Amino acid sequence: MKYFIVEDSLDEKVVGKDFPQAYKFIKGYNPDAPNMLFSIYKYRKSFPDYIPDLDGIMLSGSAKLTNIVSNGFSPFFFIIDERVKQLLEQYKLCPHRFYPLGLYKRKVKYNYFLLYIVSNYIDYVDCAKTSFIEYNIASGKKFGDVFIKSKDELFQKRDEIKKEKGYTQTIWGNRIVMNDQFDSELDFFTITRIDGRQYISERLKNAIEANGLTGWVFTPATNLVVE
Repeated sequence: MKYFIVEDSLDEKVVGKDFPQAYKFIKGYNPDAPNMLFSIYKYRKSFPDYIPDLDGIMLSGSAKLTNIVSNGFSPFFFIIDERVKQLLEQYKLCPHRFYPLGLYKRKVKYNYFLLYIVSNYIDYVDCAKTSFIEYNIASGKKFGDVFIKSKDELFQKRDEIKKEKGYTQTIWGNRIVMNDQFDSELDFFTITRIDGRQYISERLKNAIEANGLTGWVFTPATNLVVE
């Protein structure tokens, strides 16, 4: 299976001049209230046992409507329309939920969905074959190779670097090799813990492009090896 990295489009002709496209709320919507948007944050490894009230997300003033709308809320939140939802439902995704979302452009409401993923595939990384680097999350600066043989060793060395150099300094995956227990039929997932990217299969990428769905761009995942 060939994979690509998913990124939000920055093409102003497509998404407009504001990025991210959605990061504010309409008057009267309180994202901190129970069952509202920010209540989902505590469910990092599971899903809420309720349907969150998401009727109040505002499209930025100079942003354009796209099928997939970039947002400033969480890397695990994706604002999508009905066409994207229907397409994704035909493919194999990491654990996820779709929640109705009201997206407002000025005073006009558009019916969208929040795709919320709980995706953690660190246990399927072959650490002995993967190359790691010391990395600063805040600056994005890379400092050099770190040799790791196991997940336990990875977390031990990460703790040591954090104590010595601060919480933004960590160990990141550079060329990531997934082991033979990984589900190579997955069409959309995030590894997490050592990598912050979202990955999409070539077949799902092609389907998105063939259907003219806007909002995402794709680059080959040359950093990822699926055995």
